[in-house]
Amino acid sequence: MVEKEIKNHRIVIKNAENDRIIADTKVIRYDSRVDSIIISAQSIRNKKFYKVNAIIFAENCMYKFQGTIRGVMRENEIEVFIGKCEIMEERQAVRYPIALEGSIEGVYLDGKKVLFRKRIPVQAVDMSSSGILVRAETGFFNIGEFYSLFLKTNVGTLKMQCEIVRIKNNGTLTQEYGCRIGNVQWDQRIGII
Repeated sequence: MVEKEIKNHRIVIKNAENDRIIADTKVIRYDSRVDSIIISAQSIRNKKFYKVNAIIFAENCMYKFQGTIRGVMRENEIEVFIGKCEIMEERQAVRYPIALEGSIEGVYLDGKKVLFRKRIPVQAVDMSSSGILVRAETGFFNIGEFYSLFLKTNVGTLKMQCEIVRIKNNGTLTQEYGCRIGNVQWDQRIGII
């Protein structure tokens, strides 16, 4: 495991004693000298000693490990000491193939939505409980960007805030964008795309 593949990626940390989630946040940095991961102190409510189990959703795989949090804060950061990491399958959640038309309404810059003049058409390829794979023209998005996605179904419209986590070029004029789903809203009115 190296810093560039996990920095700014999601980490879910659970209390090893009761399996409750302590933090669901992003990796700020990784120190390979002492095998520790730095996260924001704001992501942990009760700053105390914990034995933890955690998963890091890296760029091309997931890392699972056991470790400890000592609860010591430095410069608004907390260090998570990790043990031996186990590489897990690239995708934990079951993916379901879907064939839905959709559109991208705009992107989020500094937390504010910026609308496009014209929506970008996309095709949803598959979906899991936490992610979606969409196909669109090449070059529209970059990893780390957030956007607003609308998907039209036969019973309504899903509106999602998504983050690009993976891009796959399939050798044509289109690319597949692997996205982490954030906020989801459901509108049962038909035809609002």
